[in-house]
Amino acid sequence: MNDIFTCAWRELRRRKTRTLTNIFGYTLAVAMMIVLGSNLFNSKEKAGHLLNNTGTHFIAFLPDCITGCAPYKKDTSLKENEGFIASGISTNLIPISFINEVKNLPSVKDAAPFLLFQLRSPKDNQLFTIGGFNPNDTIAVGSTSCAPSDIVAGRFLTVKDSNIVIVEESYALLKNIKVNDRIEIAGALYPVKGIVNAGIRPAKANIYLIYADAEKIINKRLHKFPIHNQTNVLLVEAKNAQVQDSASKSIKTLFPSLTFSSYSCYKPAAEVMGLNETSVWSFIIIIGAATLILSMKSQLTSIIERRREIGILKSIGWSNRNVISQLLVESFLQAALGGLFGCLTALMYMLFVPVIISGEEMISFHDSILIWISIASFILSLVGGIIAGSLPAFLVARQQPADALRSL
Repeated sequence: MNDIFTCAWRELRRRKTRTLTNIFGYTLAVAMMIVLGSNLFNSKEKAGHLLNNTGTHFIAFLPDCITGCAPYKKDTSLKENEGFIASGISTNLIPISFINEVKNLPSVKDAAPFLLFQLRSPKDNQLFTIGGFNPNDTIAVGSTSCAPSDIVAGRFLTVKDSNIVIVEESYALLKNIKVNDRIEIAGALYPVKGIVNAGIRPAKANIYLIYADAEKIINKRLHKFPIHNQTNVLLVEAKNAQVQDSASKSIKTLFPSLTFSSYSCYKPAAEVMGLNETSVWSFIIIIGAATLILSMKSQLTSIIERRREIGILKSIGWSNRNVISQLLVESFLQAALGGLFGCLTALMYMLFVPVIISGEEMISFHDSILIWISIASFILSLVGGIIAGSLPAFLVARQQPADALRSL
């Protein structure tokens, strides 16, 4: 075996140009596979988190036109267009106990009640909406209504707050409302502790309060039929974009009359999640296949050039096994060296090039993903070397010494 390795190494050194070309091919292929694979897995975690949480929130409500007039409409103290609303239509009430059933669904990450009520201002007779939520329901409320990160002035509501409000920025600008101002709602003054810009959310209001305060304000308007343990909007956060349809269908099974409102960006988000990954893996496969084909072509060319030498070796007693072993060892050594240099090249690139360009590293030495991808790429390089040498070796085994000597 040592003689075979020695002969193989001597032959590789004798044909330096071809050897270096093959090694460079393996180096380039392995380096590209490591860089692309590492970036794929690292970016997949970040992009996957973003896409998984794109459009995963929606609201559910019960239009009163489905089940008849809501009880609160019998209260004649309500003014025109006052009442529970969602997505611009009048709604009925949903038992809060239903929310616990929704939370237990496997496709649902969180669910929370939300009171959305439209009032008419006694000062200017203009309509405005109040939204009541529990600040503890950070996931469902934060994704479907408003969150502390949406605050542009002042502060957000806490569970200990009572009789204070935060105001949507557009409404505050319209009414010239500032932090620490007092606004009148249902005959009482409420200090403004924050201005919030919630952007595009399914459950938005002009004024936000904690759930208990919203309930008290609404019950002031519903003298005959006060609400208790009821809500009109259900805030839902699905576990990810790919199960949102499943979440809404499961909720619909529990309460068939519910209507859902969501921004359908979860559909393209769910579809795009696999596109980048598929493209990168396809590119990696193409690189590997091209490297294998070029290496095999190089090995075949080398055998054609060495047919006379191989014929002489076989005529003086070298067995097919010895010749085949040497060819495989030659191919294996080139793949091993190329794979090793490829791993080092990829590591150097990922450590230093991004620092020069952007000042940020792509990887750290503790990146276990990089280690596994490097090992896998190196093994693939070795396997590719064996495959690239197998076909030429098979052709050599079929060659007769006399034929090889007569051909040249």
